[in-house]
Amino acid sequence: MPNVNDPQTLLSLLRAGDEHAARQVFDTYVNRLLHLARRRISQHLAGRIDPEDIVQSVFRTFFSRVKAGDFKVEGQDDLGKLLGRITLFKALRQVERHTAGKRDCMLEANSDAPLNLADLPDLEPSPETVVAFLDHFEHFLTALRPQDRKILEMRLEGYRTQEIADKLGISDRHVRRAVEHIRAVAEQEDLLS
Repeated sequence: MPNVNDPQTLLSLLRAGDEHAARQVFDTYVNRLLHLARRRISQHLAGRIDPEDIVQSVFRTFFSRVKAGDFKVEGQDDLGKLLGRITLFKALRQVERHTAGKRDCMLEANSDAPLNLADLPDLEPSPETVVAFLDHFEHFLTALRPQDRKILEMRLEGYRTQEIADKLGISDRHVRRAVEHIRAVAEQEDLLS
């Protein structure tokens, strides 16, 4: 199969499960995404986080969401930007996971050395992390049904199952099923790790 340069045609082929189109996307972007993932991983974390694992996860997410019809690519460079954004999010998520609490590699390495406050991670997330999270969370919310979004909002506000059911005029069983559905969507979106 010849190279497909039109992004719309390429997405149509990917949605149809065309392996040649998937190979073209992979071959075109894999090295750029590996480079991008490597740049986000510090030397301290290099032994724990494999950029290749991140990039494999990026392509898994991308191809499954393309088949679901989640992405719209207009311009030629939009596909690269989209894959780059997914890579950044997944890399930053792994860095955050491996620097949190007891997993922090800084606690393992040279625990007898004096503590340098400049080496400690900020308590606040970086702007890139916030933007990536908000983008991912916004996509997650659009994957939910309107009533599920309302139930999630009420749960986040601290309402219990029966209180939500009473306020929305539905059964508590319906609320529990909706919460299970929300959790399944969150797992599918890689929000629960």
